[in-house]
Amino acid sequence: MYLKRLFSIPLLLLLLWLGFAIVALPDNNSRLFSLSTEHGPSLQDAIGLLLMLLAYSVLLVKAWRRRAKVLAYRSSRSFPAALFLFGLGHGLIIASVLNDYKGWWVVGTAILVLLQGVAFYLAFKLNR
Repeated sequence: MYLKRLFSIPLLLLLLWLGFAIVALPDNNSRLFSLSTEHGPSLQDAIGLLLMLLAYSVLLVKAWRRRAKVLAYRSSRSFPAALFLFGLGHGLIIASVLNDYKGWWVVGTAILVLLQGVAFYLAFKLNR
């Protein structure tokens, strides 16, 4: 019961936003490792990513337990489109980061955030 309250949805969302804010802050540009000539996380980025990954992992587990609510929509017309957009978003992020295509990672990230927001909404919405 205590862990259930500890990992409540509002707290998890707060951790996600806190991690995002830490990553968005300017750093001293000393990378832990490089993904490409322009991309690589600093220690500050790693701390923010750790917060985001912790909160996101718990949210995913909670959504997975409610996956039947999301899968109830698999026969709709929008489900195949969502799967296509899921692949497109990941492809844009990977291609833009590894090949330094400026700005395209934002489009891929926006697609994935939108899709995951819809999936979380469907998983956590109250039945009325």
